[in-house]
Amino acid sequence: MKSFLFSTALCLFVFLATNAQESSLLWRISGNGLSEPSYIYGTIHLICPQDYSMKSKVKACFAETQQVYLEVDFDDPQMMQKMMSMSMLTNGETARDYLTDEEYAYLDDKFKNTIGTGMAQLQVMKPLILLSMSYISILQCQPVSFETVFVEMAKEDDKEVLGLETLEQQMSFFNEIPLTEQFKMVSDIVKQEDKARDEFNTLVKIYNSENIKGLLEFMDESEWSMEKYEEILIHGRNKDWASKLDSIAKEKPTFFAVGAGHLAGENGWLSLLEKKGYNVEAVK
Repeated sequence: MKSFLFSTALCLFVFLATNAQESSLLWRISGNGLSEPSYIYGTIHLICPQDYSMKSKVKACFAETQQVYLEVDFDDPQMMQKMMSMSMLTNGETARDYLTDEEYAYLDDKFKNTIGTGMAQLQVMKPLILLSMSYISILQCQPVSFETVFVEMAKEDDKEVLGLETLEQQMSFFNEIPLTEQFKMVSDIVKQEDKARDEFNTLVKIYNSENIKGLLEFMDESEWSMEKYEEILIHGRNKDWASKLDSIAKEKPTFFAVGAGHLAGENGWLSLLEKKGYNVEAVK
């Protein structure tokens, strides 16, 4: 009880009213029929250990809530099995159908040198999976995940972890992007590994400064921007999440953690919640 009261006091102490474009990764959602506030935290899905930190304000506000919602249910015991079943190309297609001989050979050599497995074994994998296999080489670290940390925190507090969307739904969004474009992006990123690493390091700096508006702008300006698919990958999902928050947060005070790229902007989750009548305020 003392710990809970301390956490509540700390969270209220650092709270500061503002608007949905201010620099902050942690936001307090109240009003509009909510008996208790909920919180939204913007994550970066992968980050090197030396750049990772979990601020006391996040832990304090996490302690106030009764359940955790991530983009997908990361503690689903069948998640890895589901992921594997959806990671393969279908209809007999392989990476050879989408890559030039030069691109295929380059990826084959790169993966053999970094993970010890070549394209003969990997060519049936979807581009998103191939890209994830290149992260350790690009980032030059064993990355950590905020989502994994929140799952562990939830277990310690005996809180249920749930998902705003199913893994099948999330994978379906990426299926809307033509495979030709996806494979081209993977090839370009792996070929320009140094440039990709520099971009990621800049992204991390912006993220750690909690500048969510600057983060969105940087993502749009990236050479590998998915700006033309924002309606599918970001805006449409933000609208869906805004509609789901009503019933979720009214049932229990909830800690939401989603990619920080979903927070800012006119079509960002925070702005959509403000338009629905919620008080959306930064926790400073």
